[in-house]
Amino acid sequence: MTGTDTGHGAGADGAADETATAPGPGALRPTSNATARPRLADAFVALQVPAFRRFWLSAIASNSGSWLQGLAMPYVMFRITDSGAWVGASVFAIMLPMALVGPVAGPMADRVPRRTILLVTQTTLAVVAFGFAVCWWTGVRDPWGYLAVSVVYGVVNGFSMPAWQAFVSDLVPREMLMNAITLNSAQFNAARAIGPSIGGVVLAAFGPGWAFAGNGLSFLAVVATLTTLPAPERRPERATESALRSFVEGGRYARTQSGILTGYVAATLLAFFGGTLVQVHLVVFAEEVFDVGELQYGILVSAYGVGAILAAPPLAALGPMFARSRMLLISLVSFGIAELVLVATRFFWLGVAGVVLAGAAHIVLASTTNTAIQLQVSEAMRGRVISMYLMVLTIGMPIGALVQGPLSDRFGPRAVVGTMGAMMLVSAAVFAVSGRARTFDHELDGF
Repeated sequence: MTGTDTGHGAGADGAADETATAPGPGALRPTSNATARPRLADAFVALQVPAFRRFWLSAIASNSGSWLQGLAMPYVMFRITDSGAWVGASVFAIMLPMALVGPVAGPMADRVPRRTILLVTQTTLAVVAFGFAVCWWTGVRDPWGYLAVSVVYGVVNGFSMPAWQAFVSDLVPREMLMNAITLNSAQFNAARAIGPSIGGVVLAAFGPGWAFAGNGLSFLAVVATLTTLPAPERRPERATESALRSFVEGGRYARTQSGILTGYVAATLLAFFGGTLVQVHLVVFAEEVFDVGELQYGILVSAYGVGAILAAPPLAALGPMFARSRMLLISLVSFGIAELVLVATRFFWLGVAGVVLAGAAHIVLASTTNTAIQLQVSEAMRGRVISMYLMVLTIGMPIGALVQGPLSDRFGPRAVVGTMGAMMLVSAAVFAVSGRARTFDHELDGF
């Protein structure tokens, strides 16, 4: 699951004309900073809602388990094959199916109670995670076997993710949505710190099988919590057309909102030039650049989550003080600098510092993008628009992994990650000069 999300001006592509007159129902309007000055104590305001608090806490447990698996899978593939290309293929096998089921998963999140979807998918993911553990314990060392199970995992997770992201809006009032989205991203990244830290110890002491099994057990925390949550008041829409036609309708809607389109581009950049850092490159950096073992590899991956944890409280509390367009540009530049720091050194702890900065940039970019999209979409279209956002995010990562894995084998991980960092900086410059970033600063009236 992907946590993904915050803060303003008239944008390109006619956005200035859209906001030149008083907004009517469903119209976009520029946001304003003329509100009460946020305090750091406001960082956790959404946790005052009991249902969201329980969901949030269980998600930390579940996503920590997912990162045990996220650490074990590239380790297993690299140990079996000694190839960055196979590590990239394992990411591709999970992420591409997640993207391909989007045309069905998005409309489903609008038509079926989201809690029901999550109960079914989280239970199934637990079963599949135990399947990985059984493969390892029974001596399966064929990479194709792990790829096959990964495809199943990706399909099920693809149905879970749109419902997960949209479910947050079922649990909190609209005025808390930005805070809840940021906290949702924060718990995911807290898990990114907790899970790999535990996973490094589990890998070194007990082997990958127990890391996979730990993920299976962690899904049960969410299942148990979901059974305690009250049924949301939102009534899913009735299906009057096919899922594919409904999805196409959502695409037409997204094309009318320039800020949503900008969010899709930002998600592509985050996935292709950012998300692959953890999924593909850090295991190769640990083995070939820093020459360290499993525990240090866990620390390296955990550093990404640590950066996100450090950035989350000020982002949640102080984010509304700043234009979302500014947050977008700052996060892109910071991500680019972080990746360049990582490739510029062979000193392990300086590399860790670069990864910490990358993690902080990730949560700002993901939270800002998710919030900008959710504040510009009508409730009737929320599941479909978020599904498209997740499709862009998830398809960018496997394509990036498939391309960058072989390039890393050929030219080395430092050359590839250095190019990724440079592209983040170039993208920030393009967003700023074109005025595209300012489309993040609108909100939709008349929900």
